[in-house]
Amino acid sequence: MIKKQQLYKALFAACMLFGSSAVFAQVKIGTNPSTINAANNLEVEASTAGNKVSVDKTTGKVTIADGSQGDGKLFTSDANGVGTWQPPAGTVIVTGLRNSPVTVPITTVPNGSLTPDCPITLNKGTYQLYYYAQYDYTTPPNPATVATLATTWPSFFYFEFVVASGAATFPSYYWIVTSQNNGPHVIPTISYYQAAGEVQQLVVVTADNTVIKPRYFSLSRTGNVQNIAAIVAVKL
Repeated sequence: MIKKQQLYKALFAACMLFGSSAVFAQVKIGTNPSTINAANNLEVEASTAGNKVSVDKTTGKVTIADGSQGDGKLFTSDANGVGTWQPPAGTVIVTGLRNSPVTVPITTVPNGSLTPDCPITLNKGTYQLYYYAQYDYTTPPNPATVATLATTWPSFFYFEFVVASGAATFPSYYWIVTSQNNGPHVIPTISYYQAAGEVQQLVVVTADNTVIKPRYFSLSRTGNVQNIAAIVAVKL
């Protein structure tokens, strides 16, 4: 009888041990505490859906998903120790968005301006921006001499990048008109009817999901903004 009781106690202890192992094999903290991926040992989930840190029970690999993750990105800390996934240096980012037509007429002069709907969205970091700006004047004159051209037709227009939302600074030049580091690029006339040039601009983005757009302005004659394209950014 005593042996049977000892056997029952041993079986009971084994059931409790294995039962407790099954119950405590997975740990979930944060949002949806009663729901955990069957493949994970640990999950810490934020209130934002899909944002969580998890540990795979088989491989032990850690997954950090905060919405900024992506193929080939590196987990990078800011000055406060807050980490986000960032593209490595030298990564080329192209928006692929060019919602404005390729050719847009400018009819308001002087100081006509245009901000094409061609945004690029960038996370925190330092980038080199690349863009091609071109403006064709309407019904240009046909000057007989360079002097005639200089006195009758504009010799340049202005171009700049603007922050549509978020936060960024453009430290590589200074515009005295506004006393800010966001001064314009001067796009020169390359023929008697066309001003065009390639633009390179350093930008320091200080907030994730910052949206930057191109802007043409001080267009002193009627004409057409031509060959509108997407902005290219290279992570430095």
